[in-house]
Amino acid sequence: MGFHYADALEEHSWVGGGLDAYIYHVTPTIVVKTVRRDRTPEEKAAGHPFLKEIAFYKRLNECQDRCPNIIECFLMLPDYLFLSYCTHKAIAPRFYERQERETGTNGFHGRLIRVKEYEDPALIARWIQQLTSALEYVEKMGFCHNDLHASNCLLDRNFNLKLADFGRATTIGQPLEGTLPPRAKPILAGPLKGTYGLCSARTEQFAVGTLLYFMVYGHEPYDDVILSAAEWDRRFGEMDFPELNRNEVFDGLISACWHNVYPTMALLAYDFKRKTKDMIWNAEYVFIDSDEETKTCEALVRRGLLGPELALRFQPAWRRYLHAIVKRSMSIWQCFLQRRFWTWSW
Repeated sequence: MGFHYADALEEHSWVGGGLDAYIYHVTPTIVVKTVRRDRTPEEKAAGHPFLKEIAFYKRLNECQDRCPNIIECFLMLPDYLFLSYCTHKAIAPRFYERQERETGTNGFHGRLIRVKEYEDPALIARWIQQLTSALEYVEKMGFCHNDLHASNCLLDRNFNLKLADFGRATTIGQPLEGTLPPRAKPILAGPLKGTYGLCSARTEQFAVGTLLYFMVYGHEPYDDVILSAAEWDRRFGEMDFPELNRNEVFDGLISACWHNVYPTMALLAYDFKRKTKDMIWNAEYVFIDSDEETKTCEALVRRGLLGPELALRFQPAWRRYLHAIVKRSMSIWQCFLQRRFWTWSW
């Protein structure tokens, strides 16, 4: 299976990306996500994360209500997703900028030395409420996100958190793949021994606990030591977690997630909201006119953002019909000229 690329996208600002996709900023409020063009043939197989994200958004757009804490998709095409743009991007850099670390190698962060400044608890309370609200909604759809970390939590212009990147999302009950400690706990016994279990509230809340730890403590668990993959598995498999001693409310929620207290994400969201309600600032949401944004996306495609073939497909019916007539007429005229040339040659 192959993907198509639009060279014109590269004329716009690159604002993010990962192993599987790149994101380009095409209007003040819209970004386009597309598969990286440097993927190998094996990585273009049917299970590509981009196709999983399309499947998730198709299901999301069938829902009657909307969750304000999930990144909106305005237009879906086989090779492109038009998504809402978040002014302040991911929360991850906010925390890494406040860390002092040893020099890293090969693009990896070095060992943590210290955290120079901690995030405001009121902001953390708002973000964790918004995140768990999004995960409650995802669960209601019958899905798990399966890739919860700070780089997939974006901030709009009012610093509201939006959950993004559903390339690892699956329906509940599928094997958890591509997620490792500290965001997953290995199974040490039973028929699923040696795996990280099936996607469920158990796996999602464990990742939530680790993400909340990152927000509260300013770094990932055990970021101040160098651990082998086997030692990561041992510690988290045996529930040998870091000491929790910064904030009584947050510490209790982290521990509850790591110990699988909540049978559903709905109950988790309820408990998080109940226990953090006195800490939170009131959030002002940015209104998004989805219908207008969709029209803007279609206009961009018509103007050739994604190439001439898609531009034609999004033209009005009369223009497509006219284009077909002109193309047919040119073909007939070329055939006529060619026959006359043969006649003159004789």
